[in-house]
Amino acid sequence: MKKIIIPIAASFILLLGSAMVYKQIKGIDTAAIDKSVVPGDDFYRYANGTWLKNNPIPASESRWGSFNQVTERNNDILKQILENAAQNKTAKAGSAEQKVGTFYRLFLDTLKRESQGIRPILPYFTAINNISNTTQLIETTAKFYGMGIRCFFGFYVGQDLKNSTAYIPYMSQGGLGLPDRDYYLKTDAKSLKIREEYQAHIQKIAELYGYPNDGNAKTILAFETELAKVSMTRTERRNQEKQYNKRALNKVLADYPELKFRTFLDEIGTAPFDSLIVSQPEFFSNLNQLLTNTPLQDLKAYMRWCLMNQSASYLDARLDQQNFYFYSTVLTGTKEQKPLWKRGIAATNSVVGELLGQLFVAKVFTPASKQRVNAMVDDIIAAFRIRINNLEWMSSQTKEKALAKLASFNRKFGYPDKWKDYSSLEIKEDSYIENIWRANQFGFKDNIGNLGKPIDRNRWGMLPQTVNAYYSPTLNEIVFPAAIMQPPFFDANADDAVNYGSIGAVIGHELTHGFDDQGAKYGPDGNLKSWWTDEDRKQFEARTKVLVNQFNNFYVSDSLHVNGELTLGENIADLGGLTIAYEAFKMRQQKNPGKTVGGFTPEQRFFIGFAQIWKNNVRPEALRQLILTDPHSPGEFRVLGTLGNMPQFYDVFGVKEEMKMYRSPETRANIW
Repeated sequence: MKKIIIPIAASFILLLGSAMVYKQIKGIDTAAIDKSVVPGDDFYRYANGTWLKNNPIPASESRWGSFNQVTERNNDILKQILENAAQNKTAKAGSAEQKVGTFYRLFLDTLKRESQGIRPILPYFTAINNISNTTQLIETTAKFYGMGIRCFFGFYVGQDLKNSTAYIPYMSQGGLGLPDRDYYLKTDAKSLKIREEYQAHIQKIAELYGYPNDGNAKTILAFETELAKVSMTRTERRNQEKQYNKRALNKVLADYPELKFRTFLDEIGTAPFDSLIVSQPEFFSNLNQLLTNTPLQDLKAYMRWCLMNQSASYLDARLDQQNFYFYSTVLTGTKEQKPLWKRGIAATNSVVGELLGQLFVAKVFTPASKQRVNAMVDDIIAAFRIRINNLEWMSSQTKEKALAKLASFNRKFGYPDKWKDYSSLEIKEDSYIENIWRANQFGFKDNIGNLGKPIDRNRWGMLPQTVNAYYSPTLNEIVFPAAIMQPPFFDANADDAVNYGSIGAVIGHELTHGFDDQGAKYGPDGNLKSWWTDEDRKQFEARTKVLVNQFNNFYVSDSLHVNGELTLGENIADLGGLTIAYEAFKMRQQKNPGKTVGGFTPEQRFFIGFAQIWKNNVRPEALRQLILTDPHSPGEFRVLGTLGNMPQFYDVFGVKEEMKMYRSPETRANIW
């Protein structure tokens, strides 16, 4: 199910280890600091420079940072859980232990995968070969869709953005094998080379499946390029209002006849509905035309490619290695695959993660951490309330609405109060890929089964073993999985300075998402409806434009720079979040004054703690993909861009006009 959630670090879906098993690092990492760097010139390298020099990226990774190091610790815990479950042949049938154990065991059984080869997938090739018209094409597309094989477009059920008490279906653009539309359309040398590699990859995969390519690779790339041409950019897709196009079902059926949408719905088995959201109407108009004008054999070749490409990593080693070569080595620069057991953990998380999460929290979650973080949320909300009241640029009318929204935030900690019911999911001993398909079918049926039901406010959009946090505008809630309430984000043995600079910045970040350029369009009830006066909205947009221009000027190479519009929401959340966290920290100091430790004042440790979360070495290929596709700025610029706008940072580290991070007061972004 696609959820509208805004995480602290979408590009880092990573896991954290047990504070009970591993020695905690209390406070800041002084060994990471490079004192040869002037803090006001480059605070990112001042706080992290020695670490960056001494920690090259392992061959199995595309990036390496504090998140990854924590993942290594946590993987040991998850490995122990999974190995015990896999070896326990007496686990109760249908239990969480039985299901995750069987799934993990079949993932590790490479001998079985090699002996089966592509046999599990052969009936689906036959189904494609037997297609004789567009109706059968869409019928087969729908059958594949539930299995997790997605072609042509996207479909899911989510909250209605303008009626947050109800679920509604969404149609969205899709069908691309490359990470983003820009990979098909950019004409620089690197993009041309990637498309050349992609075409070669299509041909190689087809050969490994026993379909010697006879020009289909070129045909498939051409078809996907046509889809890319009419796809919204990632920047455009940040605007939910532009994508909220509610249509009567009968109109959709009439407007896109070649899509055979009624056939699709009948096959997937949705409950009856009268209307839906067509997120990108232009895309579907052009897809309708493509289905009309493209020869059926070419459409079948494309569909066969979807099946081959999206199944390659679940079958034998030849296919898995070729899939890794293109999607990891070519696109992100990763040199070698992770060990099998680490890949098994990732696979289990992605397919039956909430079952594994139940076993995870039993080992690592501490209610004491939840209580202390909850108290920090109270402090940060109190600081945010004061800042809103003191905003000089906002009218009292809009302030009143902003304060009402802030007061209505829901918060979730640790793990769901009620776990998802997996009783209907079967995990069998037949094959790894068939377990994948069954799990995907379970998840898809669970999603579309929401139609006609009341909103389930107990559901989570992240696993408890994920080191991340998120804000949901339609539920107006902030969510903190168990894993993030552990070091280095939260350390029960560290002082307030470091905790407010780390987990405090995360809390402030998620709260600010409710007031970023998109989150601010949603009211306290979760509906996409403006609560601003026209003049206040203009003031707000003028202030956010400053941040857009600043980040557009952060370059990673001569031709590659941060996209200030794509990353605007995250940059607003970083700046607002850290500012509010600092104010909350200063309020806390009045009750609990800190001390200078190791030569650093509490205020200095606050900012160092924030900067050290984002230390990260990245391969050029991975950095390119991040810049093109991720709404988060690279870690370096999250630090430099945020601190360069904070007068509190200037005061604490004595930033002078001649220093490189200095911005004159009138050029600094000041929003929340």
